Amino acid sequence: MRKLNTSDVFTFARIVKASGMREELKKILKDVAVAGEKDIEDVGMDTILALLEALSERKSEEAIYQLLAGPFETTAEEVEKMELPDLFKNLRMLSEENDLKAFFNYVSGIVGKK
Repeated sequence: MRKLNTSDVFTFARIVKASGMREELKKILKDVAVAGEKDIEDVGMDTILALLEALSERKSEEAIYQLLAGPFETTAEEVEKMELPDLFKNLRMLSEENDLKAFFNYVSGIVGKK
């Protein structure tokens, strides 16, 4: 598992744009701004689940596979075929090993620009 990096911010921003969930993400990011240390993982999971829901409606799940493949250090195809317990374990590890509050703040700066 690698740490999130700059390219992940832009990948995430493209996903937000493609999913059309900018306004929903703004609300989530406001929650991040006020979240305590314990709450940040819940907010991160809420964000991922909201994206999954939005993208599945638009048949764009490939974007999520691409996003997760980087930090998971695997391929998009392997993420697609990953068993659910492994996916959730990796998502939890990703959440625990990264400063998600900073990541979402960076993304909000990019997504908030018109």
